[in-house]
Amino acid sequence: MLGGGEHMLAFVTQASGDKGQLPVVMVPLAWSPLGVVVGEGWQRVLVDEDNVSGWVDQTFVPEDERAFLAPLGELDLLRRIGWKDEVPDRLSEEQILNLGDLPEDVIEALGSPMLPIARCAACRRSCVKDEFIWQERQLCAWDWHRSVFGRRGPWRTDAYNRVQFSDIPAAGYVVPPLAEEAGAETLMLLGRVDPELAYDAVSMLVERLGDGSYITVSTDTGWVLLRERA
Repeated sequence: MLGGGEHMLAFVTQASGDKGQLPVVMVPLAWSPLGVVVGEGWQRVLVDEDNVSGWVDQTFVPEDERAFLAPLGELDLLRRIGWKDEVPDRLSEEQILNLGDLPEDVIEALGSPMLPIARCAACRRSCVKDEFIWQERQLCAWDWHRSVFGRRGPWRTDAYNRVQFSDIPAAGYVVPPLAEEAGAETLMLLGRVDPELAYDAVSMLVERLGDGSYITVSTDTGWVLLRERA
C-alpha cells in the first residue's frame, strides 16, 4: 500500500514495471457517517519508478485531512527480489503486506462489500452512489440531511394522505445527530414493515402529538418520523 486520502487509495502488486513505469492501482474511497466504503471501478496509472515518493506526496497532499503515506523503504527491498503478484478482485487484510500503515477505519472497510462511488453535487465529497438523492441530485449524507431537515425541507403541518405517504423522501439511512444539527428531532424508528402499517403508525403518532411540522423518511431498513424543532 502506497497511501490514501479522502477520495482514493493507492497500491501496487509489483515492485518494478516495464521501461521504468510502475503500475499503481487507484481504488475509490468514500467516507460516510457510518465509516469508510471501498469503491468499485478501480483504475491503473503508470508512475515513474524513480519518482514514486514524489508522486505519492503530490497525490495525497497535507491539505487532505484524511491523507496518509506509507513508508516506501520496503518497496526498494521488494524490487531487489523481483516481487510481483496479481491484482486482486477485492482488497483484504491478508493481501496487504504493510497493513500497519493503514488507518484503522480503512482497515475495517476492507471487510465490507465494495460499492459504486459518486461525487456529491453540492460539496464534491465522495459518497456511495444513490444512497442519498434529493431533487434528482446526488448528495453526500451531510448535505442531504441539511437539505431535507433544514428550514426549507419538505416539512408538513397537516397529516399525510396515502398518496403523499408513498412519495416521502427516501435515503439509505438517517443519522439522528446530523438531523438534529439541521433542526430536526427523531420521534420514531420503524423496521421494514408493510407501508400500510407504517402509514397507520405515523398517522396515529402525528395526530396524538398535535401541532408541529413533521417529515417521514423511508430508509433501506425501515421508516423514520422526525419533527422540526421550534
